[in-house]
Amino acid sequence: MNTPLSIADFSARLRSIRISKSLSLNDVETLSQGTLKAVVLGSYERGARTLSVKRAMAIAELYQIPLTQLFSDEVPVEVIDVPRAILDLRTINKRALDKSHYDYEKYQLVARVAQRVIHSRQDWNGEVLSIRHSDIETIATLFDQPLSTVLKWLDTEKILLKVRQD
Repeated sequence: MNTPLSIADFSARLRSIRISKSLSLNDVETLSQGTLKAVVLGSYERGARTLSVKRAMAIAELYQIPLTQLFSDEVPVEVIDVPRAILDLRTINKRALDKSHYDYEKYQLVARVAQRVIHSRQDWNGEVLSIRHSDIETIATLFDQPLSTVLKWLDTEKILLKVRQD
């Protein structure tokens, strides 16, 4: 059950959503074509200024999120910046074939995503695969888990060989 947010919680939430979108205050001003000034948004985020419903609707539309995300205690969609990760295809494929492995079904899903990526990018290396943020998001969707949980699982299972920030 959702509980109403305090002003401080709402302000923190407003800021965290902006940051999760990798936007600075000035970026938001630019995106809004100047209709939402950086200084004004900053004062909303500090709780120093009252936010109208009309302005909240405009912010939600600008952030491309449901208005309810601003006012509820639901966890918003997690955004983590992981441009590229390198996965160990040998281990993934081996475990995807092992029906006795405790995470067999997850490995089946990861192997399918990997095959899609290999075919679409014509990357026939066969031992490792560089995947993008969107590929990890696909895996997270299939697992029905947050991105951070999927990244931790990939690392714990020793199939995430490296994360590159290039």
